[in-house]
Amino acid sequence: MPNARSSIGMTTLNKYIYVSGGMNASDYEFSSVLKYSPRTDTWTKVKPMNEARRGHELISLRGFIYAIGAPGTKTVERYSPLIDEWAFVAQTNHVHIYFGATSHQNKIYVLSENGFEVFNPEFDTWHDLPSLNFGWGSQLVSINDRLLAVGVGEGSNKGKASKTIYEFNITNYSWIHLPDMNAPRLYHRAVVVN
Repeated sequence: MPNARSSIGMTTLNKYIYVSGGMNASDYEFSSVLKYSPRTDTWTKVKPMNEARRGHELISLRGFIYAIGAPGTKTVERYSPLIDEWAFVAQTNHVHIYFGATSHQNKIYVLSENGFEVFNPEFDTWHDLPSLNFGWGSQLVSINDRLLAVGVGEGSNKGKASKTIYEFNITNYSWIHLPDMNAPRLYHRAVVVN
C-alpha cells in the first residue's frame, strides 16, 4: 500500500479491493480511500470519505460501498464508484467501533457491544434487533442464507477473546448458540469462501 495504516475498513467490489480510513503510528486518522487492482497490481486513490474513520467497517451492497462506524459517530456514508462520490445516508442508532458487519439478504447487519441493528437501503432506515448483550470485537458473516456471529464475547466474557458462534434467526429474531470454535478469538476477521 502507499502508506502504512491500521484499524482500516476493507471490502471488495467489481473485482477491486477497497481500503478506507484507519490510522498511522502517530494516531493520525485517515479519511482517504484506496482501490487495489489485482489485475494490474496497482493502488489508486478514490474520493476520500467525508469523515476520518478508524475501527469501522466497509460493506458492499448492490453496487455501492458503505462506511459504517468510528469512535464517537453514528454517521454512515455510501460510495458510488460510478461517480466517485461519498454521500451520507441514515445514521445508525448506536455508535459502533471494532465490530462485525455484513450484507445479508440485501440489507446490512451491524453487531457491536452497543447493539445489533439492520439497515434497509430501500427505505434508508436502521432498526434495532435483539443483541444478547454481546461484546466488541466479534465478526458477522453471511453464508448459505445464514447470518453468523463469530467470536462473540458475552456476559462475564464481554470484551475478551471468545470461542462462541451464534446464528441469528431472521424469522423469529432469536439467537441460536452453535458449537464453539477450538480457539478463542478477538479483533479477528471471518470471511466466506465460495
